[in-house]
Order: sequence, then C-alpha cells, then structure tokens
Amino acid sequence: MNDSLKNDSKNMLIGTVVGIASILPGVSGGLIAILCGIYERLIEDLSDLRHKLFSDFRFLFTVGLGLLIGMMVCAIVLDYTLNVFKIACMAFFFGLILAQIPDVYELSGHDVKTGLTMSQIMSFIFGLGVIVVLMFVNTTDGAGIQPEEHTLTNMVLFMICGILLAISKIMPGISGSSLLIALGLFDVTISSMAHLDFYFLVPLGIGLVIGVLGFAKVMDRCLKNYRTQTYFLIMGLTIGSLLIIVQELVMMGPSIGDIVSAIIAAIVGVAVSYGFSIYGKRLGN
Repeated sequence: MNDSLKNDSKNMLIGTVVGIASILPGVSGGLIAILCGIYERLIEDLSDLRHKLFSDFRFLFTVGLGLLIGMMVCAIVLDYTLNVFKIACMAFFFGLILAQIPDVYELSGHDVKTGLTMSQIMSFIFGLGVIVVLMFVNTTDGAGIQPEEHTLTNMVLFMICGILLAISKIMPGISGSSLLIALGLFDVTISSMAHLDFYFLVPLGIGLVIGVLGFAKVMDRCLKNYRTQTYFLIMGLTIGSLLIIVQELVMMGPSIGDIVSAIIAAIVGVAVSYGFSIYGKRLGN
C-alpha cells in the first residue's frame, strides 16, 4: 500500500472513530480529533473552505466519509440498545460524560495553583445554567416528538440537532449528543438516523453544514482569544448533562436490579471513554 492510500485509510478510520464519538453522549468528537492529530488541520480547512475544498479535498473527503460511516453504525446499534436496555444505556452515558470532565479541564489550560477569575466562574455558571433551564422545560420523552410526524416544526428541530452535532465535532470537549439528551431529542435523533428517515436526515444534514461552516471561524476565534473561558463554559454544559441523565433515571423508577445494572454500566462507560482517549492518541501517532 503506497503512502497516499495508507494516509487515506488512516484518515477514514479517524473519521469513523470521530463519528462514533459524536453520537455517543459524553464523548467529544472534537476532543477525539485532537487526540488523533487532525483537529487543527480540519478547523483550518473548514474556516477557509472556499480555498481549501479543492487543495485539501482528499483529506476532507476521507475524513468526512469515515465520519458518516461512524455516525450511522453507532446510531443503528444505539437504536436497538436504547429500546431494550434504556436504564443501562443512560447510566452508560453518565459514565462516558463523567470521564470527559478531567479532559475538558486539562484542555482549558488553567493552572490549578492559580485562583479562578470572575470570567471563568461566570462562564461555568452560564454553561451549567443553560442545562438547568433545559431540565425544567424538557419533558424527557422527546417533547412529544415522533419521527413519523413530518411537520415543519419537527424538521426545524432536526436541523437544530444537526447544528448541535456539528458543534460537537468542532468544539473539543463538548458532546452534541449530551445536549440532545438535555433537549429531549436524543432518542428521536438516533431512531430516525437508524431507520434512514430522509425527512429527518435532510434537515439534519443541512444543520450539520450550517453548524460546521458557521461555527468553525467562531470556534477558532474563541479558542485563540478566550480559551480558558470557553472550556469552563463547556465544563458547565458537561456537568449539567450529568444532572439531566440523573433526572431521567429517577423518573424511570428503577428497581434494585436496575440500579445494580446502572452502576455497572456507568463503570463500563468510564472505561470506554478512557479507551477512546487512549485509542485516539495511538491513531494520531
């Protein structure tokens, strides 16, 4: 295998891993892209797509194709497990999210020996506050939304789902799927992707494009000028996502057996999240 094909295969594999990470709540696609060593190149290309689309087309195509493959495969698997093992899955997501918090803090570049500034504290409170507000407006059943209801409102919401997933690929440390859980849209998103509902997939794709093209430059500027504040905001969102999952688990009224299985699933989630980080670093080498 020549070097070009080897690089193409590697980029597609990285894209697949990032795609899987983008769908799993608590695992950041952007963070995995950093660990795999493609993040800066990807952001540079996306922030200047008009010039980079042709000059770096091979890289963008192979990563993008792998991304789609990873997202679809993960959605199909999750669609089944969410229906059969709902409580265990939510606890598994809790473990995934919990394990990401140290990585997000490390990315912030904050020195634990120095005190927190007011801007950092306010950024964290704002991120956490957004999720707390969502806890009060979320009905935890998809807000009554059903994939088969092809209304204009649903299509707009699906576009928002695409934007959130795009942001999770661009902003390292944030999980778009965790935000979808907070909005009560995660189950609907997974089901529609797994069943290739094009009334869902088309607005989702539009949302992805809008999110990627519209947010790449914003993210590039935020990380360059307000890196620590940005990551403290992400930490607030991340910790808030844990509260959403706890709320949903409590509302399910789990039995003693469910609680035991949930604890085991959460531990597995932590291990899987750690494994993603290790595997990402190896791919990047």
